[in-house]
Amino acid sequence: MPRLNCAAILLAAGASTRLGRPKQLVQIHGETLLHRTGRLALEAGCSPVIAVLGFAAEQMQAALGGLSVKTIIHPDWQAGMGSSLRCGVEALSRENVPERVLVLVSDQPRLSLEILKSLLSLSETSTALIAASHYAGRAGVPAVFRSPLFPALKSIEGDKGARHVIEQHRHQTVLVDFPEGAMDLDTIGDLAQLDCLSTSQV
Repeated sequence: MPRLNCAAILLAAGASTRLGRPKQLVQIHGETLLHRTGRLALEAGCSPVIAVLGFAAEQMQAALGGLSVKTIIHPDWQAGMGSSLRCGVEALSRENVPERVLVLVSDQPRLSLEILKSLLSLSETSTALIAASHYAGRAGVPAVFRSPLFPALKSIEGDKGARHVIEQHRHQTVLVDFPEGAMDLDTIGDLAQLDCLSTSQV
């Protein structure tokens, strides 16, 4: 497995109130989305991989069982994605801080190892500060950020996420097309659109 000078922060603290069940624990082919996303980050060569948890944290930790993923329980997870991202970056600062960090979420069921490898490779070969996914006409996560932007990631507040930093630095951003990244899991109808989906939970 390759090892890169790139960490990963997996944001998985939300309660999925619109869906009515934790989307992190939705299963595809017998694997929860949370476990799958963490596994892909590891297989892409990221280290450390830090998962920021909040709602039902014990269940989420159990879902990550068997993976070398560090878990951080964010006590103020209800303050929004920005606070979870800040929590993750602060946890990363206590490690041997790498040159880059991959930020990703656990509710993109079409995420693939190929997409992550493309982002990491583009980030490595480009001088741009950000390598981001492009879908639904916008740039977003998963995205790789270089260390000069770590303070900006840590300063995000409320419901703003990493996209806020991408938009502020769009002229220093390179893109990887990921049209399937627009598919999320906010409603039962969203679940019905997925092929071979098991909605059982761990």
